[in-house]
Amino acid sequence: MQTLLKDFKSVSLDETNRLAKMLSRAENKYVVNFKQYSALLAAVREDYAVLDIYGRNEFQYASCYYDDNFACYNEHHQSRRHRFKVRTRKYVNSGLMFFEVKLKGLRGRTDKHRMGCDSFVMPEIEGEHLRMLNELHSKNYRKEMHFDLTPSLIVNYSRCTLVALNGGERVTIDFDLGFKLPEGESDAVQIGHNFIIIETKSADGRGKADSALKKMGIRKASKCSKYCIGVNLTGEGHKNNNFLHTVKRARNNIVPVCSAAMEAAQ
Repeated sequence: MQTLLKDFKSVSLDETNRLAKMLSRAENKYVVNFKQYSALLAAVREDYAVLDIYGRNEFQYASCYYDDNFACYNEHHQSRRHRFKVRTRKYVNSGLMFFEVKLKGLRGRTDKHRMGCDSFVMPEIEGEHLRMLNELHSKNYRKEMHFDLTPSLIVNYSRCTLVALNGGERVTIDFDLGFKLPEGESDAVQIGHNFIIIETKSADGRGKADSALKKMGIRKASKCSKYCIGVNLTGEGHKNNNFLHTVKRARNNIVPVCSAAMEAAQ
């Protein structure tokens, strides 16, 4: 993956945050194969720079999602207008960890809030993290948060990030996705290079990458949450009609599990 980005200009993390922090944004997701991914990079090379940290442009991420008997998953499946996700995220290469809350709200926009944390898999959410979650839920949805959230799924993946040179737009490219339940390794699932999730993040959802993908005939994937894909692939998604197409594509690209990557993520 890294070699395809060698002709892009580089941008630092500080410059990325200055140009396109995008904590409040319109998001579009697309699922592409490797050939389509290569074609997209060729089409947008002059418009974007690639995030580079100490000479590296590919980074490993891990997320632990929290749910209440998959109630959050079911709300996403039902396309509830007011829905949210809670996770801890680990930047594997640096070891930094954050507690994050993503809320879907006005006109389909996504707002992300986060604070630092010391544990990747929290047995339960408590203290300042619970206060943050309760306050955000009450402020955004005008009601209390009644879910009893516990660890439900661990996701690990590799990511490259593109930043629009004129600012205001960020594109993430996620690949080598792995999923497992928090209790063990026997249910682990690994997805190969030919299933790539591209997510555009901009003020209005109509960035240059969106235009390039549209010209390539690639439609938005309306049901393409890594969490929901993982819930289904690990056998926990009892309601999955709305995710069938994306889950089928992922299932067709399952490869042998790389246990070393799973262990490094925790």
